[in-house]
Amino acid sequence: MGDLLIRNLDEALKNRLRDEARQNGRSLSEEASVRLRRSLISGDKSEEKSAGEILRAIVESSDVYWTEEELAAIETSRHEPDREPPRFDE
Repeated sequence: MGDLLIRNLDEALKNRLRDEARQNGRSLSEEASVRLRRSLISGDKSEEKSAGEILRAIVESSDVYWTEEELAAIETSRHEPDREPPRFDE
């Protein structure tokens, strides 16, 4: 993997990124990488991606891996009708 140096980063933005990195248990570099990856995935409109592909891209750098069965179940559930909300007046 390559490195990226970002110069002249606004101090407030850097502090916010550092705070969120702490909250998520990541280093500043890891948090920046995750945020950049998510931004590029959500901003890429050139090709449609399935929910499984998007989820896999988000978690590919972590220790969490989706099995093909889990991805298929997620894709299947996207096409199921929504259930009725619970009723509390009964």
